[in-house]
Amino acid sequence: MPTAEIEVQDIRKGYVLNEFTALHLRATKNFTDFYGNKRKAGEEWLIDKSVKDVHIIDAAEELVQEKRIIVLAQN
Repeated sequence: MPTAEIEVQDIRKGYVLNEFTALHLRATKNFTDFYGNKRKAGEEWLIDKSVKDVHIIDAAEELVQEKRIIVLAQN
């Protein structure tokens, strides 16, 4: 809950990730993400269930696309 000094500018939903979904993200500026990784402006990466079950997009991240993970068999 925000205090009286804080103005809410945006409400972001959490993306629930499972074994078949991932988020393709892009950094809008240089920053260190919630997981401790240094990201450079324009860098792109995937967040999947192996990283976190739910991801809320940071102010310095933008969603490129929600991806469906393709699972390949050994054969």
